[in-house]
Amino acid sequence: MVSKEFNVKTLKVIPLFASVEEVDLEAVRDALTVQKMAAGEVVVREGDGADKLYVLVSGEVQVVKNYLEPGAQTVDILEAGSHFGEMALVGGAALRSATVVTSEECHFVTLDRTAFQEILQRNPAIAIAMLEETFRRLRQANELCAALQQEAAAE
Repeated sequence: MVSKEFNVKTLKVIPLFASVEEVDLEAVRDALTVQKMAAGEVVVREGDGADKLYVLVSGEVQVVKNYLEPGAQTVDILEAGSHFGEMALVGGAALRSATVVTSEECHFVTLDRTAFQEILQRNPAIAIAMLEETFRRLRQANELCAALQQEAAAE
């Protein structure tokens, strides 16, 4: 659990929670746990079960498809303030879609599915904010796919 001194304003800078009222974020803060990892550690592995959201408080991680296999590809680099794993909070039997590896020492706050679902029942504004951010990411992914298709067609 994160201490009461963990500032709710810190959560407001995370896009997932930016539009949530501070009073609603207090419930989120109370459900967070802290995790520290050294450089080069696997945070989550592609294909593993998913039941937790990660918010990167400090450090940097790489998001990699097909980690340690021929053709492995870094698809994103996330820095402090970024989050991943939000699909794990609402997906039933969700599997991780990529491996996330720390590039340097990292500090995370995490939120598990059970705690998140309890929070949503009491604070629907958080669900709305999460949907908005998730749809923003989906649009971004769709635009990337379209651009890649155009590149492939041009070759």
